[in-house]
Amino acid sequence: MSAPLRVSFASGVRHALPYLQLLGRDPRVEIVGVAEHDDCPDWMIADSRRAAADAGVPWLGDIARALDSQAVDLVVVCSEPTRHARLAIDALERGIDVLIDKPVAATLADADAVAAAAHRSGRICTVVNRTHAPGLRRARAWVDAGHLGLPRHIDVEFLASGAHFATSVERPELVVDPALSGGGELLNFLGYCVDSIRYLTGLETVSVYAMAGSLFDNGHARFGVEDTAVVSLGLEHGVTATVTVGRVPFAPGLGPTSTSIRLLGSHGHASIDDDRPAVTRFGHEPSVSSHALGGGGSEAALAGFFTHLVDALAAGRAPDYGIADARASVSVIDAAYRAIASGAVTVPR
Repeated sequence: MSAPLRVSFASGVRHALPYLQLLGRDPRVEIVGVAEHDDCPDWMIADSRRAAADAGVPWLGDIARALDSQAVDLVVVCSEPTRHARLAIDALERGIDVLIDKPVAATLADADAVAAAAHRSGRICTVVNRTHAPGLRRARAWVDAGHLGLPRHIDVEFLASGAHFATSVERPELVVDPALSGGGELLNFLGYCVDSIRYLTGLETVSVYAMAGSLFDNGHARFGVEDTAVVSLGLEHGVTATVTVGRVPFAPGLGPTSTSIRLLGSHGHASIDDDRPAVTRFGHEPSVSSHALGGGGSEAALAGFFTHLVDALAAGRAPDYGIADARASVSVIDAAYRAIASGAVTVPR
């Protein structure tokens, strides 16, 4: 048996516990532990320590121990979003592969800095994404096989249920205070949607228009960030997409988040639902059939990507989602915020 993949966590204030649990189930992975900057606020250190304790893995103390290239093969960055780029660049420059929680960075400039560091170091740099969701994979296979014809339009909804806010977000300020989050729910969720659109079509976004507001949550309104947004995208070759993201009182799903995608092709129409992974097929004849894909929507998407990542690193190759993909998503998010500010259509940079 080959040596285990040694994985440390640089900060644990966001999403660390489920990631520790998922990676810890892989027998090829050894969790080295969780660490935090010792000059962080006390609550950050306490939250990171709690994530380690709840997962039953070592607490390493200062973050330098999580970035020791002699003891670690892969660092998972699970800080607040505004610290993602700083931690990732530090790890890359020490010669360690990096998995960053989404989004890769809070600004396009920081995403470019991470990409530059990855290029200089030659290390693998990837970002948490949902492109390994079973339903999305099945739909892509149908596109590749020509069952749907040429993609014409995609409609994506990614909604978080405000009814589950207390259980789906470690601390509300991590998604509403721009000093920690970098923005509102556009920054939090739009990347997932852009990833899905790029994965299904292979097309880049060429124009963006967006509207956003604080419609439901007083916390978002107090900090002046959006809880809901509607985004229109123009893709290459005249294909279009619409995206709705938000934290709403009751998302139309079974868990904290709900994802649905409708892909309209020249010869067919497919719907993908993460909560009940299934593809509904409208055939040439007046018939409709549903193809179940198994449950566990959000966890299935993460587990699929983490297994793929460990497979890739064990084989000495890069995963199928890299820093260029993450940068492409941030560029659309950046364009959406510029469209909101200007009231005009913008072009991703």
